[in-house]
Amino acid sequence: MGVAKRPLMMMTKPAKIGLGIGVAALACAVCALQTGGVPRVLWVWTTFSCIVASLAYALNRPDWLGKRQGAMGPRALLVLPYLIAFGIAVRLMRWWRGADQPTRVAPGVWVGGRTGTAALPPGVAAVVDLVAEYPADRAVRTLPGYRNLLVLDGGVPPDPDAFLAVVREVAAARGDVLVHCDSGRGRAPTFAAALLVVRGLAPDVASALALMRAARAVVSPTRVDRAFLAALEPRLRATVRAVDLESPVG
Repeated sequence: MGVAKRPLMMMTKPAKIGLGIGVAALACAVCALQTGGVPRVLWVWTTFSCIVASLAYALNRPDWLGKRQGAMGPRALLVLPYLIAFGIAVRLMRWWRGADQPTRVAPGVWVGGRTGTAALPPGVAAVVDLVAEYPADRAVRTLPGYRNLLVLDGGVPPDPDAFLAVVREVAAARGDVLVHCDSGRGRAPTFAAALLVVRGLAPDVASALALMRAARAVVSPTRVDRAFLAALEPRLRATVRAVDLESPVG
């Protein structure tokens, strides 16, 4: 049995999610064939939505889900059934895990799950939103320091250069930074680790992750996250601030 399970265990989280969505697409297609009228239209829409979402995870294309600059654009209508199902799933997960509060993992750097303006820690001047599957709160995405970098659940940024550009921009910003994903466990700590290195708050990625785990026990980047950071580490260390910025107050 252990040998049979190994291929599934070795799959990345995005691959597992994509496979699961693909199975859901097949089930919806069967339902579409067995119904008619409006129900068939809805099942066909849901089938198409799941196919697009499955391919988005398989090909690492978070932009296919339709989020842009923190809001869901017209493209999101194509995958709306999947997005609704995802929203229900994450709400159930939050209920199961309990409320999350942003954690100060280093001077000037906070990590957390989905955040509204009411939960923003005092002094936060920039918010980095790493969620691709649902919009940011309107009040958050209108903040001057708001940045949205699309990353799928369990995945890594599809464009390392764009990732590094946002890290550099945020590293040079004055004031505290809040980095968040849905739960503050994988995507957000991955970005924050890079930020800590570039801000000179950790000498390397391993130290940055250890620093965060000491402050926030739920930090658990996937092996894909860790491999992504390892590949970028030479560039991160070479980008450590060339100018002596003021240390952020936190």
